[in-house]
Amino acid sequence: MNGNTLYGASIYESKEGRPGEEEEDDEHNEEVEEEPTATTRIRREEIWREMVKTSDGRDKKTLLLFNWLDPLTTILSQQHSVPFSSVDPLAPKKQQNNSFLQSMLVAPPPVLLDLVNAIADDLYTLSLLGILGKKSGDRASRFADWCWWLATVVGLVENGLERQTIGALRQEVESRMYKESMSGATEKSKSSASKLDVKELARLQTRDYWLQISKLKLIMDLIFSSYDVFRIQKFKEPVKTFAGMAAAILSSAKLYERHRGTLLKKQGQ
Repeated sequence: MNGNTLYGASIYESKEGRPGEEEEDDEHNEEVEEEPTATTRIRREEIWREMVKTSDGRDKKTLLLFNWLDPLTTILSQQHSVPFSSVDPLAPKKQQNNSFLQSMLVAPPPVLLDLVNAIADDLYTLSLLGILGKKSGDRASRFADWCWWLATVVGLVENGLERQTIGALRQEVESRMYKESMSGATEKSKSSASKLDVKELARLQTRDYWLQISKLKLIMDLIFSSYDVFRIQKFKEPVKTFAGMAAAILSSAKLYERHRGTLLKKQGQ
């Protein structure tokens, strides 16, 4: 069966069993703030070791059940975090906590999709184990495919909006840098703000690069899931094989870069 961030939650971070999807804490945490120096250079072997050591499912197989615990925890954590404007400081503490239903209603759509998708995946798995009937398992599989497809569409929308924001920020930084260059300032006389703009521009460019990688991966996921959701038969096997492989490569590249950045930060501490 087939199964980054306006809402503060990533959609494709804990989907096991989908082509090319790995666990990610943040869809765009792949960027590295500083390049490795001679004393902080990380070997490729160290990065791959870290990836294998922290990847879920490498030795769990059927223990891939209960992936819904992560989004459920996110929803439950909102029970104790209500907007300041809606909290009566004089009210009892118990009354200030959201009910589970309220937390569900205000939860980000990607988190809700993650939750129902993982539950449907588990139901399908239980049907494969003979605990549930085949008919119920097929329905759960179909529902999970639709959840994945919708989550991919939401991810593409979020990706586009975030790239627009990054583009606007880049224009602001480039505009400041252009004015600074037209003022006749030399390399030595450049202000600290100008030097910060150079670093900020590099950070935004890196961010935009990984957003483009994420977009390509989401497109591959959309192609793959569309064949299952809409039951497309034409060129099914070659297209799904290509889309799955491409998504796996793109996901691995993001995961590799994120672990590289994590190891660099550990060495810098």
